[in-house]
Amino acid sequence: MKYTKQIVSTTLIAFCLYGCTAFKKNIEKPVVVAMPDRNVPVNFNSTALNAKYINNLSKEDIAEHFLKGFDSEAKTTKNVTLKTDESGADFIVRIIAVNINESSKIEKIADEKSPYNGQDMVLNTIECAAELEITDAKDKTKKYSHCYNTKSRSEKLKNNRDLNDLISGTNKDHTSYRTKLLDDSISVNLSQDVGRRVWVPITRRIS
Repeated sequence: MKYTKQIVSTTLIAFCLYGCTAFKKNIEKPVVVAMPDRNVPVNFNSTALNAKYINNLSKEDIAEHFLKGFDSEAKTTKNVTLKTDESGADFIVRIIAVNINESSKIEKIADEKSPYNGQDMVLNTIECAAELEITDAKDKTKKYSHCYNTKSRSEKLKNNRDLNDLISGTNKDHTSYRTKLLDDSISVNLSQDVGRRVWVPITRRIS
């Protein structure tokens, strides 16, 4: 049973990481997609009670990783050629914005056995959202609907034993709660994932 759960967990993680590309629309004929403007307008927004992640990295870092994910997925999209000049292009893609948002929510601990029972915990969420515009290269007045993609990660409450608990022999009853923080580089990780994932709506627009 233990190994079955591990296999299921691994499969679900793999699906979350790579499954989105499976929903790309097949492009039946070769098309050329131009992105002459490689500028990535990055916006930082925070409504968090205590921002932890949004200012860890620069806008340049976010832009760089977004384009890295975008370019890597373009290379693996069948019948699509991505270039930086408009000559011979069928479609023109422009990045409207990449938004990094940090917010907070309050979660109450509900564990009657815990000394922390009833205590409010503030958990932060970091989200990356991208919006792109596609234009017909042959008729630039013809704009297709915008393409969107978003991905987020949230802090969680945890009551499992950490290394200090194992060394000191504490928290054997799992009644001590703490916040499971996100990685400091979560913003760039999300931006790269969104850059890759946004090809799903792009292929659906140009197919």
